[in-house]
Amino acid sequence: MTAEPQTDGEEPTEEELTQQFVMWVELMIHDAESVPDTNNERYWCPQWWAHPEAVSRLSALHSAYAQAVTDDTLSAWWVQHWDSHTRVLFSQHGPFENCQTRHTFHDRADSYTPRLLTEAPPTGWTP
Repeated sequence: MTAEPQTDGEEPTEEELTQQFVMWVELMIHDAESVPDTNNERYWCPQWWAHPEAVSRLSALHSAYAQAVTDDTLSAWWVQHWDSHTRVLFSQHGPFENCQTRHTFHDRADSYTPRLLTEAPPTGWTP
């Protein structure tokens, strides 16, 4: 698996970038995570694209992968990026936790409250 190089000198369109990202996710899941899970210890949802946390983590993995290809640091990418993110992505309490028996992310009631709430920082606050 390699990042898709641009050979024509044109910047890829947003649609092309999305297609490349989706293809990369599908290849990584198919090729790297195709080991049997007879104990049901790894959670996944075929509708991964409907889970904001999963999309964010996979997008970060994709960007870091492209950089690792450029820098010739794929071994470090596997350990520092893939292994760390997939421990969360595929975990029992990861973004796919409720999809083990059926896809439920968008079936939540209108009264859904996130597990962790946030409040806006006061005016003038800086990190």
